[in-house]
Amino acid sequence: MALVNMDTGEAVSARPRTPHQFDGKGYTLQAVGSDVPLYSLGLAAAEWATLEWLREHGGAAGYVPVTPEELGEDVGASKDTCRKALNRLVKLGLVVKPGPRSGSYQLNPLRYWEGAGSTQVNACRRMAPPRVAPDDKAMTRSASKPKTIPATRRRAAGETR
Repeated sequence: MALVNMDTGEAVSARPRTPHQFDGKGYTLQAVGSDVPLYSLGLAAAEWATLEWLREHGGAAGYVPVTPEELGEDVGASKDTCRKALNRLVKLGLVVKPGPRSGSYQLNPLRYWEGAGSTQVNACRRMAPPRVAPDDKAMTRSASKPKTIPATRRRAAGETR
């Protein structure tokens, strides 16, 4: 098989493939605009680290078995902090478990996914993952944020008093 110039009918050589940073490493798709923005959930550092750890260990494509102790060693947090982080992420709906007593976790396929779109649709049908919803902690943090009011009204460019 050869590439042919459609105008002249001449055989042309193939261009070299452009290398990409993710070649052979895979990548994770992250949904935008479908749920509550992550920044509004008031996630703690351990919760962000847990999301990233799950993504790096294949949690966007399937369930990953992990204990709070193992997670704590990798992310540099205590097992209690990691247990609380996992529980809150499950409560928020960012992470799903196959059962209440399971030690396996998967990133919510409505939010994160690795693989073809058709397999994402099948996974969402099979799992029926919850929508991401803010909890009391997120609501409290967003309600208690101080509103910054400038001490004096800002003047427009060129405006004098």
